[in-house]
Amino acid sequence: MNRKNWILGSAILLSLGGCYHFVPATPAAIPQGTPVRARLSTMSNFELSQITVNNIDLVDGEMIRSDAESLFLSATWLQAVTGNGYAGNGWTVEIPDANVAGFEEKRFSFWRSGVVVAGVMAATWFGFDALGLTPTSGGGGGGTGNTQ
Repeated sequence: MNRKNWILGSAILLSLGGCYHFVPATPAAIPQGTPVRARLSTMSNFELSQITVNNIDLVDGEMIRSDAESLFLSATWLQAVTGNGYAGNGWTVEIPDANVAGFEEKRFSFWRSGVVVAGVMAATWFGFDALGLTPTSGGGGGGTGNTQ
């Protein structure tokens, strides 16, 4: 594989990292380990290992389980009302059902992925073309370049 194809392939793979969206879901229907987001109706405090994070209104994480009273997530990110965010580092957080204003499942978006991949391919191609690294389509001829 030549260098140009390797760069193009790498650019496409890197562009797929952000091609996700969140869709409304029901906690009871989500299997364990699925990436989810919980929006909280009131600000909450969570103890993560040695620290307590305050004024949290959004929790990203993986679903652990849900029962009649609470939602249990392995937190990856906790967002505070103040704009500060905290890495959850996989710590388990318990959110009372009464405090869950919205619950969403993270899903791969084929539409966004297609648009991003097409854009990255076009930008890469035109970048190589501007640098003169694309294959030319013939023409030229065998002349010496002397004109009279």
